[in-house]
Amino acid sequence: MIDSLYFPLVFLAAVVGLCIAAVAVAYRARAGAKPLAAFATAASLWTVVEGLKIAQAGIETMELWMGVALTVSAVLPPAWLVFVLEYTGNDRRVPARLFPALLVEPAAFGWLVWTNGDHRLVWSGVERVSYGTFEALDAAFGLAFWGHQVYSYLLLAVGAAVLVRMVLRSNQLYRWQGTVLLVGVTVPLTLNALYSFGLVPPGIDPSGVGYVLAALVLAVAVFEAELEGVAPATRELGREAALTELEDAVLILSDDGRLVDANPAGERLLGTTVEEGLGRDISALAPTLGALLDEQGQAQIDLERDGKRRYYDVRVSALTRGYGAVSGHVLSLRDITERRQREQRLDVLNRLLRHNIRNELNLVRGKIELAGTTIESQDAHDHLDDAIAAVDGIVARSNKLGRLSRMLDTDQRKRIDIAAELRGEDEAGNLDFEGGTVDLDLPESLVVSGGNAVVAAFEELLSNGIEHNDSPNPRVELRVDDETTESHAVIEVSDNGPGIEPQEFETIRSGEETALRHSSGVGLWFVNWVVEAAGGTVSFRNDEGCTVRVRLPRETE
Repeated sequence: MIDSLYFPLVFLAAVVGLCIAAVAVAYRARAGAKPLAAFATAASLWTVVEGLKIAQAGIETMELWMGVALTVSAVLPPAWLVFVLEYTGNDRRVPARLFPALLVEPAAFGWLVWTNGDHRLVWSGVERVSYGTFEALDAAFGLAFWGHQVYSYLLLAVGAAVLVRMVLRSNQLYRWQGTVLLVGVTVPLTLNALYSFGLVPPGIDPSGVGYVLAALVLAVAVFEAELEGVAPATRELGREAALTELEDAVLILSDDGRLVDANPAGERLLGTTVEEGLGRDISALAPTLGALLDEQGQAQIDLERDGKRRYYDVRVSALTRGYGAVSGHVLSLRDITERRQREQRLDVLNRLLRHNIRNELNLVRGKIELAGTTIESQDAHDHLDDAIAAVDGIVARSNKLGRLSRMLDTDQRKRIDIAAELRGEDEAGNLDFEGGTVDLDLPESLVVSGGNAVVAAFEELLSNGIEHNDSPNPRVELRVDDETTESHAVIEVSDNGPGIEPQEFETIRSGEETALRHSSGVGLWFVNWVVEAAGGTVSFRNDEGCTVRVRLPRETE
């Protein structure tokens, strides 16, 4: 029975294995395809050599082919482990130097195989066993062989553990894939164990055929049409990216644009669940998103959902696995509809305030002045003067808003020597405010982050300290606090005035104005915005006046 079935089975397995290897090379961009090609090629060669070994009449030739079979078979466990790591997306977690290191033991074992005549560590002796029309070679294996077996089983077990982890953490589809792969590798492992421990007919090693069957299972998992776009590697890579953006809609796509996974917000955006949309082309689910896959970076789109138009900031990121191959894409969508509407309203209001209303107020001022030339009553002139002062105040605030707005639009992350800049402003007379004095206590140099807007922020604090000061001798002091370190500068601006109303800095601290809690001006808001943009903080303290404490990141020279 053995002599009639063994030869056809061995050579059929070799042909199947080589076909699998050829397909894997053709589709080598797929996750796991390259190690699969190595796995299938080694399994095929093993079966071919087994056939050649039993077809030979001379014992020396049979022993030669047995050495070839042992050498080729040593490649299979490392190839299996690398396949599993790539297929599940865990290859990026392993140091790159580990992969070549996996071949050190097989190379050493191969050297021991071909020098076995000198030490007899791989096999100590052989004998021929007859099976009808052919003879097999039965070997008594030595210490090196059993050490190699331990190493091989260890690699197989590590790969199996990675698959078990995937099975326990994944949904039904990936649990099924992982289970099939586990069963597939169990077959050759069992056959190899039976042969190694002498539980099959002596000299008959079915391990190569078993590994070819395992390669067939692996190929089905990688290339089968229903599964090729939703490999676990793509899912595993994308899941970690999605964890950082749970508040946004996150879609994980395969390299050909099919849905692999999505967070709950992504499911709501698409109007379907992951289970229902799994493997479907994103262009069919949301055509606008499908058009973005060829672009990397950010874009803004609008989508209609439930009869309403919503606007989104979209970030498209490529998922890469080992060797830089693209495994898929992550699309994260942030709903900016409300933000966009607020920006539009602010832009319109800002334009109206800075242009239309200002021009109209200038016209009102001119009319008031004209009316004053026709009125003789002093009381009426007093009222008209008050009206002109109010108009001038509004125009001045409009001009200030424009100036501050332009400053906020500049790059706040530039480095600047704030000590040198403030001394220069003082020497130029720009800090000489009417009705009070300004004292500066600054080191020779203090480089911070923030650019010219930071200088304007300190000028605003100094100006406010004089303008709103009701003491007989208004005074403001700017100094560097002792808590300044190599990483941060702490600068305090203190005055001897009445202090700031708690409502003022509570509004700034909370970050929003309400009908019951609001700030009387834009100056403190400007200071807060500039300092925050530079990466710093602002705090307030009323203690015999007001102290504003500004903490800014320091920049190295």
